[in-house]
Amino acid sequence: MSQGRLLIVDDEASVLASYARSLTDAGFEVAEASDGADALRRIERDQFDAVLSDVSMPTIDGLTLLRRLRIRSPELPVILMLEAPDNRVAIQGTECGAVQSLIKPVAAELLAQTAAYAVRLCRSRRNMPTTLYDYRSERPSAASISATDAKNEFGRILEKAIQGGTVVITKHDAPKAVLISVNEFNALSRANRVKLDTLSGEFDELLARMQTPASRVGMKAAFDASPKQLGKAAVAAARRRG
Repeated sequence: MSQGRLLIVDDEASVLASYARSLTDAGFEVAEASDGADALRRIERDQFDAVLSDVSMPTIDGLTLLRRLRIRSPELPVILMLEAPDNRVAIQGTECGAVQSLIKPVAAELLAQTAAYAVRLCRSRRNMPTTLYDYRSERPSAASISATDAKNEFGRILEKAIQGGTVVITKHDAPKAVLISVNEFNALSRANRVKLDTLSGEFDELLARMQTPASRVGMKAAFDASPKQLGKAAVAAARRRG
């Protein structure tokens, strides 16, 4: 039985072949991509449980690939592989949602253990129930993207929002804007309007009850009563309630 379907991305053919062979021996189904663009094409066609990507690649590097996958497949775990220890890149990867950052060369046992964890994480995400919002419209989890990537990927981002997704646009890794469809916006607006109208109606009804002659007499008696009289009235009311 397969341990999971993996996609390995690396522009060095020898490294790609070595890691693919190691993970295949560990029981995984493995596909290979020679760069970030090739990886995105494969992910469009096939379903994977995790992606292991080199960071230093031409055109679309590992971090850029990670950011784009957060839009296209937010549930898909990504493991980054660095040529050398680099805290800055590791932190950026974590902030963008990387499961782990490994330093090459990666031992076969560690590679398999990390891949197995990523596969379990992916399957748990796919089985996670969708959140039901107050306005009773189910939506997928929000994806996060930098402003630069938003400019480059606007057509795809817009289509995701139109289909009911939510895209959080960040600048310097801080949330700055949210893109949602008109239907989502109208649902939110209607929900707030219904709540406001309901509260207004309840308040008007309460105010009307307070304006009856009997209510006015009772309020005047309460304000004119002494503390002892109020105490007795409270005890009597409690006894009537049982």
